[in-house]
Amino acid sequence: MRVAVVGGGISGLGAATVVAKAAAAAEVVVYEKEEWLGGHAKTVNFDGVDLDLGFMVFNRVTYPNMMEMFESLGVDMELSDMSFSVSLDQGKGCEWGSRNGLSGLFSQKKNAVNPYFWQMIRDIVRFKDDVLSYIEQLEDNPYEDRSETLGQFIHSRGYSEMFQKAYLVPMCGSIWSCPSEGVLNFSAYSVLSFCRNHHLLQLFGRPQWLTVKRRSHSYVNKVREQLEQHGCQIRTSSEVVSISTTNEGCTVVCKDGSRELFDRCIVAVHAPDALKILGEQVTSDEARVLGAFQYMSSDIYLHRDTKFMPRNPAAWSAWNFLGSTDTDVSLTYWLNVLQNLGETSQPFLVTLNPYNPPEQTLLKWRTSHPVPSVAASKAALELTNIQGRRGIWFCGAYLGYGFHEDGLKVVLAFLLCFFPPIPAHE
Repeated sequence: MRVAVVGGGISGLGAATVVAKAAAAAEVVVYEKEEWLGGHAKTVNFDGVDLDLGFMVFNRVTYPNMMEMFESLGVDMELSDMSFSVSLDQGKGCEWGSRNGLSGLFSQKKNAVNPYFWQMIRDIVRFKDDVLSYIEQLEDNPYEDRSETLGQFIHSRGYSEMFQKAYLVPMCGSIWSCPSEGVLNFSAYSVLSFCRNHHLLQLFGRPQWLTVKRRSHSYVNKVREQLEQHGCQIRTSSEVVSISTTNEGCTVVCKDGSRELFDRCIVAVHAPDALKILGEQVTSDEARVLGAFQYMSSDIYLHRDTKFMPRNPAAWSAWNFLGSTDTDVSLTYWLNVLQNLGETSQPFLVTLNPYNPPEQTLLKWRTSHPVPSVAASKAALELTNIQGRRGIWFCGAYLGYGFHEDGLKVVLAFLLCFFPPIPAHE
């Protein structure tokens, strides 16, 4: 039995592991178009320091499958900091941060006497109860309409403009790497469920976050070693351009013209890429389900330009949202805090979608992330209509909230249910 896994991100690696462990006799081949495995788990080195640009943090509460995998692989972990700040109009508008407690929250002295700021605080306090009631109502009534957007949710409940612009939209835009105007069109149920599950409904008292001590490439290398011990073939720099099916099986064709026949194929790439690979053979159900998932591209800069941090150092946090009165927004990760780098001569910063290229740029990377739209939420429920129908299975973080845990959870949920056990004698 030959099985192709297209995509070497968390879902592809997880799928290959599931198949390899389920049937020792299966011949598994993993295709990855990049030179490295891991997808968003991307590690680079500067000045002798390993730095993660994509996957950075997780926690024991909401990443149970990642935790189990890391512990089984012997991956070293350490505490991380997930503090958050907002700086509008280059610090001339509202600016606050959560890393330094009250001194960060009131890093702008005027916040203490600003009635709009205090209204935002009151809105944050009541936000948790509103969200919990909303989600409970929908979960108790599974057939109730879930098409409400985040914008409709906050407007119908009378939240203040400052709560929207200086708290909720920056937080959600930071999580999903999306411009502010797009956040309000997110699925309210999907976004608010994520916030509840990740304990993001309160400003302080959130769960302890962790990071991989030796950076994410260390866990990817361990997964690769494990797969190769099971006899899996790993083919990096191998871009799959088409998958076609016949009664004989699935034919995988690479950009270099090579082609191979497999009994089954697992497609673990972004939904738009999956559609492109399926080409003219794509079924109407596959086109409808996969076509519902939208992605947002991000330009990611590793740099040392502190202009992309809050104006007041007291507000500096691990995650820093910078916005303006127009649509220009960016997000800066302070890697020294997130990844426990300690003091360096200049800070290591990662900024997504900067309004101008930062000075002292060390590296630029472009990637994309699924958008939690209403259409995507509905499409994820229809995956069973296409799963395994032509000997092709689909998995990816886009079928959840778009994060590492989702990529692994989907593999375990769908492959174990829909991938028939492979007899050991085959």
